[in-house]
Amino acid sequence: MVEINKPINLGMGCPDFDAWPQSIMEAMADIVQNGSCLLHQYTKSPGHPRLVKVLGQLYSHLLGRTVNGDDNILITIGAYEALHCTIYGLVNTGDQVIIIDPAYDAYDMITKAAGGIPVHVALKRMDNRVNGENHSGWTLDFEELESKFNARTRFIIVNTPNNPLGKVYTKEELTKIADLCHKYNIIAIMDEVYEWLTYGSNEHFRLASLPGMFEKSITIGSLGKAFNVTGWRCGWAVTGNTKIREAMTLAHMSSVYVCPTPIQEAAARTFELELQKLRDNQIDDMYWTQLTSLLTKKRDMLFNMLSELGFNPMVPEGGYYLVADCRRLIDRLNLNDYFDKRGKTFSLVRWLSKHGVQGVPLTVFYRQENQHLAEGLVRFCFIKSDETLLKARDALIRMTQLVDNCDIDEQQHHNNSYIIEV
Repeated sequence: MVEINKPINLGMGCPDFDAWPQSIMEAMADIVQNGSCLLHQYTKSPGHPRLVKVLGQLYSHLLGRTVNGDDNILITIGAYEALHCTIYGLVNTGDQVIIIDPAYDAYDMITKAAGGIPVHVALKRMDNRVNGENHSGWTLDFEELESKFNARTRFIIVNTPNNPLGKVYTKEELTKIADLCHKYNIIAIMDEVYEWLTYGSNEHFRLASLPGMFEKSITIGSLGKAFNVTGWRCGWAVTGNTKIREAMTLAHMSSVYVCPTPIQEAAARTFELELQKLRDNQIDDMYWTQLTSLLTKKRDMLFNMLSELGFNPMVPEGGYYLVADCRRLIDRLNLNDYFDKRGKTFSLVRWLSKHGVQGVPLTVFYRQENQHLAEGLVRFCFIKSDETLLKARDALIRMTQLVDNCDIDEQQHHNNSYIIEV
């Protein structure tokens, strides 16, 4: 009989509990049970009128300028299709796209498929300890970044809050990026799917709100991330450049044509409720305020358990991922039985999975020449039920005991090739 290993999944970036607002489920139930027959037919290809209208109103509030849903917004099958339409609709063969590592692998993949050339620059890790805690501490070398710009550069892609690091770009950082966009006449693709999830004093700043950048940027959002319904697959792109929006719409219409009407209607109704709370300054009653409060507790829970068990976790500023430095653990283990040609971090993740917890090696978010910056770093997701997190803690405790036993045996037998028995 083949042994089936089912580790606690802290790798996949989606909740395993009912994390959505009840209003979106009530809206969908009403649409299915009582909705007009037209809500179950095709809607407008660029976006359902009710959804683009409320998103236009929301982004007008957020950006401090008029955003017209019919001219400035495209609804897509998730944020992924928004990326696809942006790159396929606007990148010509030989155009260069600057990607900041660590980055979602689709950036590189879609750029190559469209005939473009990915140009990578990496964030650098800094010593950033606050009150004894290791914060995200990742910074962008702007001299190195500018060296990547040339006459063939078409886009720069910026993900804030960042997956996997949880880094939230500051207004100062985004202003420098905007300056480069103006200087070299390029467009910024702003992947802001985690825009509502920032912690403590960290605030999400929108590059499109800077002078001249509404027309020189494409802001991408996600219903799945906004309301934790990732299976609904609804996203959007916002831009002040109508020619860019037209090119993206053409790419959209020639691929999926139109997004599901019931999902867009339910999304619109829920955004209307949240927007009204925002306008009435009922911030504490907003779904995202309550979600952030819940996730702060889960983040701290995972941070504390990893710290107690000898990992070196970093405090994320946003999103729902936490990165832990596991190099000390790697040094204590013999991973020969878990060898992976992609490196020790992959071997460690295989060992972690075998012993009960699944994470993601940070190296998968880097181009090959930058992967050394992520060696020993593992991403864990904390938008999980307390039950799941407690089970993960139990598994991590058992792992620590295995490592301690290994250390004792090595001291007794002076055998550096000792392998932990499964």
